[in-house]
Amino acid sequence: MSFSRRNILRGAAVGAGVIASNTGNMKVLAADRQRYAGTVLFPAPSIASLTAGTATDGFSITVQGYGSITGLGYTVPAHTDADFDIDLKVLSLTSNDVQNLNNLIRGMVQASQWQKIRDYEATHASANLSFWGFLGGGGSASYDKVHEAMSGFGLSEENQRTIVSAMSDVAKNMSKVDAKIHVKNAANNYAVSGNMIVFTIAGTVSTNNQQYQYRMIADQGLAGSGNQTAPTDNVITPLN
Repeated sequence: MSFSRRNILRGAAVGAGVIASNTGNMKVLAADRQRYAGTVLFPAPSIASLTAGTATDGFSITVQGYGSITGLGYTVPAHTDADFDIDLKVLSLTSNDVQNLNNLIRGMVQASQWQKIRDYEATHASANLSFWGFLGGGGSASYDKVHEAMSGFGLSEENQRTIVSAMSDVAKNMSKVDAKIHVKNAANNYAVSGNMIVFTIAGTVSTNNQQYQYRMIADQGLAGSGNQTAPTDNVITPLN
C-alpha cells in the first residue's frame, strides 16, 4: 500500500509532524496538524568573497556541499510517499531561477560539452546544480578559477558576461523561499524520519561594481538518516 499526503509545515515547531498507517488506513496524528518552520544549514564557506567595490565581473563559489533542513519532526512510514511544504528561513534562488540559468548555459555549449555535466551528475549528489558543482571542481572556487573553468568549458568571454549578468539579475532579487519536498519512500520496507538533506551552493556574483550574494538548493535530496533514507524531489519557490 502507498499513499501521498501534503503536509503544511510552518510556524513555530512545538511537536513532531507524523504520518502513520493504522490497520491499512491512513491516520494523521494530532501533532501532524501543527505548523512548523524550517531552515537550511549551509556548509561553512571555505574562501573569502571579493571585498565590496571590486571591479571584477564574475562569480565565485564560496561553498558547496550538503545542507540540512532543520526545525522539523516527521516520520514517513514504510511503503509510503509523502509531501511537505516547508517555509525556509533563508534567502535562495528558486528552482525556476536555476532552471533558467541552466537552460541559458546549455544553449551556449555543444552537446558533447553538456554531456560532461550529465556525467558529473551521475557520480555526484548535485542534481540540477551539477554545472555549478563542476565549475568548482567539487569545492570552492575564486572568481579567477570559475572564469578559467568556464573558458575551458567552451564559454566565450561574451557568453560569460551574459551568464554573470543573468546571475546578478536573479541574485539581487533573491528572497526567502518555500520548499515543496516529495519524499519517495514507497519502495522501502522501513520508515524514514529525522533529517532532510539537500545539496547546496552559495557564493558571490559581481557586475558593474555591484556585488550580490547567491544561494542555490538542489532539486533532489534525501530524507531520513543512517541506513534508512529515501530520495526526495524538491521544488524551491518564492515564499508567499
